Amino acid sequence: MSAKIFDGKRKAEEISENVRRRVAKLHFTPKLISFYKPDDPGSALYTRIKKQKAQSVGIEFEDIEIYRAQDAVSQIRESSKDPAVHGILVQHPSGEFAFQEKNWQALLEAITKEKDVDGLRDDSPFLPATVKAVLVALNDAGLSLTKLSLVSVKVAVVGATGIVGRALTKVLKDYAAQVIEIDVTTQDVWFQTKKADIVISATGNPRIINGDMIKKNAIVIDVGAPGGDVDFDSVKSVASFITPVPGGIGPVTVACLLENLVEAASKRT
Repeated sequence: MSAKIFDGKRKAEEISENVRRRVAKLHFTPKLISFYKPDDPGSALYTRIKKQKAQSVGIEFEDIEIYRAQDAVSQIRESSKDPAVHGILVQHPSGEFAFQEKNWQALLEAITKEKDVDGLRDDSPFLPATVKAVLVALNDAGLSLTKLSLVSVKVAVVGATGIVGRALTKVLKDYAAQVIEIDVTTQDVWFQTKKADIVISATGNPRIINGDMIKKNAIVIDVGAPGGDVDFDSVKSVASFITPVPGGIGPVTVACLLENLVEAASKRT
């Protein structure tokens, strides 16, 4: 029997409709600012997508170009002081355009924690949007996520030391899951994923997860961007549940980001 395929577009629209209703009840227009590198195609693309979705639910969206992290820190600090701004994010660039880790941290620290709607600061009051999207998918897979609900469940996180992987690992441990952390230093990836009840991959490396690496009836969550980490065709015949790329975690992540934004705006009323 083939795996259930997660309909991320439908789920994202459900979340977005709820956000739209909440925005309509506010007596002001919530505002989100995104700092991004226009010379990075991925950064520019995801910023355009978020802008379109934000405006569709009544959120004001301002995109600001940055080229050097050092120059952007002061801009972010000024935006953080503006009471008309309710959320700030930095669209993380990749590959040759990526910031050095120390510069990336400086950008995040420049955001007031109450406006870190992407949930990337350690002290952010918001759950990272991608992590929220993964939890939405797990719920759709039939898992009722409550405290300690994943006791005895083995979850392999591929890309555990990345931005998304670190946050996912922390949250999954909060649910008492047995987390198998996999990164570039892991030698026996096939062995580790094969024994997992849930496999979540967030590396951005195309098709590194195939059907031979998955236990029968496992849940497989693909967070890889832009092309997906999972060899969809080979995995769907083994797994019980799978998220596609595109149309899976991506659109739900954007919807969850906007959900965080309206939550931040609601707290400022």
